[in-house]
Order: sequence, then C-alpha cells, then structure tokens
Amino acid sequence: MNQKTFRFNNEWTTIFYPERPSGFSILLIGGDNYYIMEKSNYWMEHPGKKQMVDHLLGKGYTLVSSNLGTHWGNEEAAERLAELYAYFIRQEIINEKIHLLAEGTGALLLEKVCALLEGKIRSIGMINPELSLVKRYQKEKENKFFHKKFMKEISLAYKIESDEVSQWIKSQGDCHLPKEIPIFLIQVMNHYERDLTAYYQDLTHELAHLEINYVTPEKRYSIPYLMNSFFRRHEKQL
Repeated sequence: MNQKTFRFNNEWTTIFYPERPSGFSILLIGGDNYYIMEKSNYWMEHPGKKQMVDHLLGKGYTLVSSNLGTHWGNEEAAERLAELYAYFIRQEIINEKIHLLAEGTGALLLEKVCALLEGKIRSIGMINPELSLVKRYQKEKENKFFHKKFMKEISLAYKIESDEVSQWIKSQGDCHLPKEIPIFLIQVMNHYERDLTAYYQDLTHELAHLEINYVTPEKRYSIPYLMNSFFRRHEKQL
C-alpha cells in the first residue's frame, strides 16, 4: 500500500494513494477511539477499517485522515479538518469536491465541517454515527465510571468548567446535517438502540437526500461495498 504519514498542524496525518486514481477522494473522520501516529494507524490496524480502506483504494479513491484526539465535535477539530482539506487540494491532483466518511463521534463534526467547506462536499457517508451529545450524555449517566470520564472529556474538549458541563450539554441541539448534500447512513445492528428508530425516522423526514441501511453484524463485510456504491452514484457531475 502506498501511503504518506506526516505532521500537519502538529497532528499526525495520513494520505492513502490508490494504484489507479479515479480523481475522487474521501476525507475519513474518526471518532474518540481513532488514532493516527507516526508508526501506528487505527485505519490500518482495525481489521474492519483496513478492509474498508483497501476496498476504497481498489476503487481508485485517494483517502486522507488526521489524528483528531478526543474532540466530541468541537470547533478546533472542525477547523483542523477544513485546513487539511485546503492543504490536500493544493497538494494532490484530485477533484475539489470531496466525499466525507465519518464514524461514531466523528459525525458530531459534520455540521461544522460542512459549514466551513460549503460547496466543497460531494456526499456524506456515516457509519454508526453519534449525532447528539444530549443522547450520549443520557446514555453515559447509566454508568458512573463512563459518565465521569465523558464529562471530563467534554470539559477538556470545549474548555468548560467541570461544574458547568451538565447544563451546557443540555443546552446543545442535535447535529444538523445539510439538506442539500446526499447522505448515506449505515447502522450496524449490534450497535442499534431502539430509541434510534424514531430519531432516524425524523431525520428522513427532515433530510430529503438521506438513505439509511441497517446491517447485521455478520454482514459487516458489505459496508465498504455499500459505501462505494453510494459514493459512485454522486460522481456523475464533476
């Protein structure tokens, strides 16, 4: 595999190059457990993510991703991604309209990134997305250890005093996805929670260009194929 790992804005960043470039690219947006270091990379060390990277590279996509740390959707991480996009477009011979692929809490960045890159996003793919800090807060309250860790991470990510975090989270709305951009959401059923059904139904009413696909754990291998098929449908206009 041909890849380049380097420091960008003090964070380790990787560009994966396909053997036969199609001219299209994907910005990979990871969640809180995703990492890119000088000699280690979550996208290559997690079997499912490596399968996806390999498949998308085989379809000609140039992939780029940067280490974001435990961002929980903060402005700083969104701005770093916008700056990375500007650098990436200058350095590589690719179409300036890029696909986004966000996993987990990486999806919390989509609203901010789309605003910063207005007119530059071709389509958005999401896998098991986190789209609401409030819903995550309510879930974490069920376990004292994880709740304490979650609250500390939010305090650090958003530079909020620890005794103000709870009230601040409750004041936050869900992530608002752009209505004009095609969006594909894949939910793996073992991550599936019943209260997501109504939430996703509301999203489909709000977003005319949203497609949702539920995948059972034994069909995880199909995710790269589904994602590639979706991206391809939105490449007819350069």
